[in-house]
Amino acid sequence: MAGGRDLNVLVMGEVGSGKSSVVNLLVGKEVAKVSSDAGACTLRTVKHETTIQVQETWTTVHIWEVAGLNQPEEVAANDSGTTLDMDLGPILKAKASIDIILFCMQSSRLKNAPKQIFESVNKVFGRCVAIVLVITNLEREKENMENWWDRNGERVRRVLGLGETEHACITGLQDAKYEAKSTESRTSLVSILEGRCSSHQDSVSLESVLKDHVRQNGGYHKKSYAMKRFKLDAATAKRLV
Repeated sequence: MAGGRDLNVLVMGEVGSGKSSVVNLLVGKEVAKVSSDAGACTLRTVKHETTIQVQETWTTVHIWEVAGLNQPEEVAANDSGTTLDMDLGPILKAKASIDIILFCMQSSRLKNAPKQIFESVNKVFGRCVAIVLVITNLEREKENMENWWDRNGERVRRVLGLGETEHACITGLQDAKYEAKSTESRTSLVSILEGRCSSHQDSVSLESVLKDHVRQNGGYHKKSYAMKRFKLDAATAKRLV
């Protein structure tokens, strides 16, 4: 049958949280470089595409791997720093809408969960876009990877300030050793996207989301705030004020 509406997915999270692995799982091959090294991570937001079948309809999925969260800043050689600013310029320039956010979090980060990063994302998108937690690095979980959530889900929700929330427990490794868990992981992620397609909920314009945020949080210097917060050029930032 003819294809349905396109789906736009933002993959977000701190450096080393498994964003690239999630992208590769969804696409079905390695299109995003995987590294836990902050110096080798994606420095700009990148778009990838795949298709999923929902009932008898094929849907094109635009996957935006968002750079910027906890990303190393360009600072003096003898200094270092991080930032919560998000690189959303490429998505705005594409005039894309958003259907869902996959927020990645390493299972090993439970004791030091990226609360500040999640709150930053939730402050911008939480009121209008579904945010799904994706717990990564679970290839060593015995038996069912979902067991991790059974043990730790309540604590994660408490730390991040969430009620009941949709989630996926996965491994991003696609080695033969973890083939079964890799297949299970992709099935979990695709199922979430299928559910979004089947819900018939409208996509949300990224530009409208950012306009609302900038007008409420930009103070007297909305254009400068938008340029820094979302790494925009002056012309793009001007559209938001």
